[in-house]
Amino acid sequence: MVHSRPFSTVRRGVATAAALTAATASLLTSGAAPAAAAGASGQGSVKHYVALGDSYAAGTGLSQQTNAECRRSKGSYPSWIAETYKPAVFKDVTCGGATTRSLWNKEGSAAPQVDALTQDTDLVTVTLGGNDLGFSDVLTTCVLAGLTTREGTPCRDKAVKDVDAGFARLNTRLPDMITDIKRRSPKARVVVVGYPNPFPADGSTCGSSVPLAKGDVTWLHQTTNRLNIMLELTAFMKQVEFVDTSSVLRGRDMCRPSSERLINPLLPQTPGSAHPDASGHLIMAHEVYKRLEK
Repeated sequence: MVHSRPFSTVRRGVATAAALTAATASLLTSGAAPAAAAGASGQGSVKHYVALGDSYAAGTGLSQQTNAECRRSKGSYPSWIAETYKPAVFKDVTCGGATTRSLWNKEGSAAPQVDALTQDTDLVTVTLGGNDLGFSDVLTTCVLAGLTTREGTPCRDKAVKDVDAGFARLNTRLPDMITDIKRRSPKARVVVVGYPNPFPADGSTCGSSVPLAKGDVTWLHQTTNRLNIMLELTAFMKQVEFVDTSSVLRGRDMCRPSSERLINPLLPQTPGSAHPDASGHLIMAHEVYKRLEK
C-alpha cells in the first residue's frame, strides 16, 4: 500500500526540473497532491546514469514495479532523476534487500551492481548500508518486543550488539564501495544519497500502526542518524557528494497522521512498510536534483 498522495496524479512525461521544484513545494507547504508542471529540464547534461542501492532507492512498495524480484519501481527517486535529465543510458540496478556486498556479489538472480558501471558513466547515485545493519530483522525484533510492552528499550537491549557489529563492518565497506565506484567510473559524479529517517525522536507520538516501545523508537531514530552521519563522513573523506534526505522529510515520519506522513508505518505490513511513499521519493529526487545543479 502506498499512503498519502496518489502517485498517478504526477504525469511522468513532464517530470522536469520545474516539475520537481513545483511539486515538492506543494507537498512541503500544503500537503496536497503534486500537480504536473512543465519547465526547462536538465536534458543532455547527464549522458550515462547508473543508480545503485537497496529498497530505499528501488522504490519498494510503490506502484509501477519494473522488477518483481528486486521490487524496483518507476516511482523511485532514481527514476525521477532519469526523467529530469533524460540520459542516453540509464541503468537502474537498485534492489530490495541489497547490502554493500551486493555491489560485488549476486543478489538472488541479480548481477553484482558494479557490473553496471563503465568508463562512460558520468553520474552514479547510491543508497546502501541499512541492510548491512540487519534493518529488517531488527524491525521484526522491535515489533515483537513492542507488542509486549511500550515502555523501555526491549529491542535495543537485544539488538544493539548486532547493530554495532554492522556499523563496524560498514566502517571499512563504505570507503571500499566508493573507491571501487570511482575506479570503474573515473569520470562519474558520485552522489551518496542518505536515508530519510522513518522514526521520530519521541516515540510517545506513535499509535497502533507503529507497535514499538517508546524507547526503541528513539533508539531507531538515533541509529538512522548514526548511519547517515557515517555515510556523510565517508563521502567527505572519499571526496564525493552527499545528499541529506532526512532533514527535508523531518516531521513526515511513520508516526505522523496519514495526511502528513510520507513514510509508511509498520502496520498493516506491506512491501512498502517503513519505506518512503511515492511523494517521499519525489521529495528525495528533488534533494538530489538540487545537489546536481550546484
